[in-house]
Amino acid sequence: MNPTKMAEKQKFLAKTASEHPDHRFTNLYDLLHWDCWMHISAERVLARPGSQTDGVDGQTRKAFKADYERQMTTLIDQLKRKTYQSQPVRRVYIPKHDGKKRPLGIPALRDRIVQEALRAILDPIYESDFHPHSLGFRKGRCTMDAIAVLMPMFNTSVKHYYVIEGDLQSYFDTVHHRTLMKLLRRRLKDRALLDLLWKFLKAGVMEGGLFARTESGVPQGGVISPLLANVYLNEFDQWAAAQWELDRNARRRRREAGLGNYTMVRYADDFVVVSNGPIAEVKATKQAIQQFLENELHLTLSEEKTVITHVNDGFDFLGFHIQREQVNGKWAVHLRPAAKAKERVKRKLKDLTSSNWTWMDEYTRLKTLNAIVRGWAEYYRYTSLLADIGEITRFTWFRYLNWLLAKHKGSHKGQLIREKTRRLHDCTRWHAEVREGGNTLEVYQWLPTRQELNRQH
Repeated sequence: MNPTKMAEKQKFLAKTASEHPDHRFTNLYDLLHWDCWMHISAERVLARPGSQTDGVDGQTRKAFKADYERQMTTLIDQLKRKTYQSQPVRRVYIPKHDGKKRPLGIPALRDRIVQEALRAILDPIYESDFHPHSLGFRKGRCTMDAIAVLMPMFNTSVKHYYVIEGDLQSYFDTVHHRTLMKLLRRRLKDRALLDLLWKFLKAGVMEGGLFARTESGVPQGGVISPLLANVYLNEFDQWAAAQWELDRNARRRRREAGLGNYTMVRYADDFVVVSNGPIAEVKATKQAIQQFLENELHLTLSEEKTVITHVNDGFDFLGFHIQREQVNGKWAVHLRPAAKAKERVKRKLKDLTSSNWTWMDEYTRLKTLNAIVRGWAEYYRYTSLLADIGEITRFTWFRYLNWLLAKHKGSHKGQLIREKTRRLHDCTRWHAEVREGGNTLEVYQWLPTRQELNRQH
């Protein structure tokens, strides 16, 4: 297995796609015959934690690796002879933060390997086609890249104060298969590869032992689904760019005529459109977006959740809350964690420090709490106010203290604080630690007062 050979081929595909925007690729299916291509794809899939979860065939990573060589030989041979058949995805439901459940499709492990091989072929081709403001499910891009595009839009010179908050109803479940294939054929002329992609789209789902056909949608959980989802919504990106990406003079002329300019930022199926136009025009633009998505892509905007907001009132995007506020007579745009994001992490921390977990030792519990707090603080490290991070760490510290009181029934609170926590002398932070293990829970930039401690049990 030679990763260099695979990387060189991907660079060639990317270069060709970038230099020839109208080129349609052929002979791509042959890459699925390469032992190197398939084995590298298998290694990537098997290295992911999700490979421990089985599909409809009940096979997990352990079983696959126990018979690896035979399984891979059979898989490659089926692809060569074009007799490979994808299996239905196993449908499960995972809870959402609003109490509802989201369907998740889990392909069989062998299907995930083939999808990873397909993704490795298609990703370098379509990467050159995607719009710079499409930032979800793309290598080297993250949510903060989307936020970085938006934040300058609200300053006093650009004045994009109106925000269209887009929400697509059940996007992954409503992707129109024939429209998706039509879009794929603009770049792909390889019939065998297109047929294989069609098989995955039409593989069906198994739920509770019952099979159901898939007339539309791409399964959330499929390795190639994020890429296909981006290919589909790239049509929306290009439509928006054709209308709104104007040169400086054109944008100036629109403003002089009393019209607005627009910028769209999309992260997977979440998008916002910001404008400096009058409210009547922004409403008309929202209607135009709705009509394009329905007529061209067979997608539906949620009437309830797709709203027009003024930045002074604030809006949520990708777990962040963006709001323009007047501070000391000057306007400033604040970036903060969304209220829902804070509530989600608090629920998680509360569950982990409930009385149900008092059987666990302090070291293990602190290690878990540390990981959550550190990860949350890292994600929101570029936000405006440290008070938001302080709120979560304050909450964590007191939850841990309550957990200690429940675990060590009869112990005095002051004794537990002295034995299980300490204050650093060189900064205003409290640490909760297990002295013998050396594990520490850091509470950033916050010192509890005596009154706050007395309010706890």
